[in-house]
Amino acid sequence: MIDLHCHILPSIDDGAKNKEISLEMLKEQKSQGVQAIAFTPHFNFSRIDPEEFIRVRQKSFDKLMAVPEVKELGIKFKLGCEIYFSTKLNETDLDPLCYEDTNYILIELPTDRRPYGLKHTIVDILNRGYQPVLAHVERYPYFAENPVELYDFIEQGCVAQVNSGAVIDDDKTAMKYIKWGMAQLISSDAHNMKNRCPNMKEGFMRISKKYGEDYVDWFERNARNVFRGKYVDEPMMKKPKKIFGIWL
Repeated sequence: MIDLHCHILPSIDDGAKNKEISLEMLKEQKSQGVQAIAFTPHFNFSRIDPEEFIRVRQKSFDKLMAVPEVKELGIKFKLGCEIYFSTKLNETDLDPLCYEDTNYILIELPTDRRPYGLKHTIVDILNRGYQPVLAHVERYPYFAENPVELYDFIEQGCVAQVNSGAVIDDDKTAMKYIKWGMAQLISSDAHNMKNRCPNMKEGFMRISKKYGEDYVDWFERNARNVFRGKYVDEPMMKKPKKIFGIWL
């Protein structure tokens, strides 16, 4: 398994508070069979400029890599970030914010409202040669109200990610996206070892039980391709249709 969305880097956001917690989280990832991890601390244009964020992220990463036990785990690491949506994405050099050595960029959207300029900004990012990975898409009520919009974004080249915790909790929206082929990645979004701990193994076990091992293989292959900067498999999507007020 490859985890492409987590908050394990120490002392940088609302994730791991120190390197000891980071190490504990990494050990748990290893015990579950996770072989590669992209570190994706939160980045918000309104709180820090990109250059300063990159410096702080590197400092946090170096601190973690200085722990001997981390290297002994044998997990492959890459740096990335979870960018909170802003129209400033249109005017920013996105290369340093992508998953390292790829053109994939993890973007978090507001959960309380559909953001202004969403379609224009996403299309601009795609036209510039980047591939947005939309984080935990099950959280956005405007997509749930009109899943065709998410479908259209994926058709244009976006990748949709759902959280493993949503799969474990049998979240109706997340499971519909998976059933429709409108989710290509599953990640932990782990923040700590208490209420938001690494949970990739249980999530994939649920997928295997509900949809079969082929689905698991597809998700794992997609994560591997994103980590390597390659194209994900073309999704066999079913376009949602609304019948008697229910999306099917």
